[in-house]
Parts: sequence; C-alpha cells; structure tokens
Amino acid sequence: MIKQMDEMVSGLKATRRRAGRIAKYWGKGMVKIVIAVTLPIWLIPYLIWRKRHG
Repeated sequence: MIKQMDEMVSGLKATRRRAGRIAKYWGKGMVKIVIAVTLPIWLIPYLIWRKRHG
C-alpha cells in the first residue's frame, strides 16, 4: 500500500514536470492561435481604413 502511494506520488511529480514543459510550449502555441484567430478581425477594418485614408 505504501509502495503504491510512493509510486503514485513519484508519478504525479513526473506528470507535473511534463505538464510544466507542455504548458510552456502550449503558451507559445496559444499566442500564435490567438493572433491567427484575431488577425482577420482587426486586419480587415485596418485594410478598409487604409483604402479610405491612403
């Protein structure tokens, strides 16, 4: 029972380390996704504004 607990705890630590590493990459990827999604929202009005004021 104690051995199982130890294995679980060490497993959790390893998972947390892995999760931290994933979170770093995920953060970078998320920024790119947010930019990609919001880009058309502000790019189109900007292009229209440039045509009018250009």
